[in-house]
Amino acid sequence: MLKSGLVKNSFFLLLMTIVFVNPVAASDARWNILKDRLVTDGLNREYVDTVFSAASLKFDSGVMSRKIGALLTRRKTPPAERKVKDASYDKRYVGPVLLAGAYAFLRENYSYLQEIDKKYGVQPSVLVSLLLVETRLGFTLGKKPALNNLANMAAADDLNLFFDDISQKKLSKNDMEWLQKRTKEKSDWAYRELLALLQFSHDNSINPVEIPGSAYGAFGICQFMPTTAISYGVDGDNDGRVDLFNKPDALASMANFLKKHGWNNNLSRKRKLKVVYRYNHSTYYARTILEVSDQLEGVRATFGPE
Repeated sequence: MLKSGLVKNSFFLLLMTIVFVNPVAASDARWNILKDRLVTDGLNREYVDTVFSAASLKFDSGVMSRKIGALLTRRKTPPAERKVKDASYDKRYVGPVLLAGAYAFLRENYSYLQEIDKKYGVQPSVLVSLLLVETRLGFTLGKKPALNNLANMAAADDLNLFFDDISQKKLSKNDMEWLQKRTKEKSDWAYRELLALLQFSHDNSINPVEIPGSAYGAFGICQFMPTTAISYGVDGDNDGRVDLFNKPDALASMANFLKKHGWNNNLSRKRKLKVVYRYNHSTYYARTILEVSDQLEGVRATFGPE
């Protein structure tokens, strides 16, 4: 359940100031169960109807079909092939252009990054590496609102809504059962993230309709999921709110996340990989972050700053 009285007062008035030009979207039958569920979990009915009447919010089963299709592809990938990938890293991020951009960011923000290191014990190069891989240092934030993507996944809890879009043939009975189970699991996961997004938006006076996000609802220059933002978000510039599109808040939040998951600059590489893995559950990703960090440390040792 959300906090008592959520969106009944000031935040609801904020949402009511938005001009929506497509009220037909709110009447889409696919949203009804989702809207009722949100109300049951503590949101004001009028507020929910207002959010779901946004012109940008249209039902699209393709959001879920892409996710389930990706999961199915991984399921079908031979273990030996997955093992080879997990032992490598994404070489794009240590190319001269992206690495130069990361080093420039590190130099420009080094004083603040050092302050974060002193407070959280997370070295600057690791935070810059995360920021580079997640959003190209804040320049790639997602093409659709996070609300749109999460609502669509939450509403698409039935495999029949998008099965024809999954380009897989000769699926076994076990595959079909697995697909339906994973669809329901991902739908429930997306619902929890949607509820958290609305709570986070309320707590930080943000219009949830306008938050850009990744294909699956991560947002901010650090690409936190809403539940992660609530648990680990930090007000880095002490302005009374957590804004993950703001560098001080995002960098401090990233460091807080790593620290809370056991990061220490003196950990062995194996243990560092396990901590970074918690940020994005991919060994390939974790190896990429540490490789970029190593490269940045090498450049910094040669050219500064000290």
